[in-house]
Amino acid sequence: MEALRGVACFPQLSSPYDRRMPSALAFTHIFADAQGESHIAQRELALAPTAFAPPAPPLDVSAVQAATGFEALRFPADWMGGWHNSPHRQWGFILSGAVAVTTSDGATCELRAGGAFLLEDTHGKGHLTRVIGGTEVLWVAVQIPRDAPPLTA
Repeated sequence: MEALRGVACFPQLSSPYDRRMPSALAFTHIFADAQGESHIAQRELALAPTAFAPPAPPLDVSAVQAATGFEALRFPADWMGGWHNSPHRQWGFILSGAVAVTTSDGATCELRAGGAFLLEDTHGKGHLTRVIGGTEVLWVAVQIPRDAPPLTA
């Protein structure tokens, strides 16, 4: 798997007027391999047209994913954490601000407001997180059950 180096890990619109809904939710996956080395990969969560809230028109919706709870986190401007593992398998959704995440393989990725990511490096060397841009970061973390099957292959 090719490591990402200095890549902004959020979808870019080709123009401010390109507002079509994607057929998948792009997300950044941070995970550890069997040797404990952490990596960054870009993945997609499939979305399919679904009558989500009839009689409203269909929406593109993913399959339901298991969750055990959520937390709201606020990181001060210019906060920097040391190397650490994710305390849980968890989804993250950034509401405001931006962070840079560096994995043990040397890859770095920027996660910005509107971005989704999946943290699964609960063992091994972990990752480094730092707030960038001089503003605080607000994100929501949604915990995944330990025994839930992997989302991606």
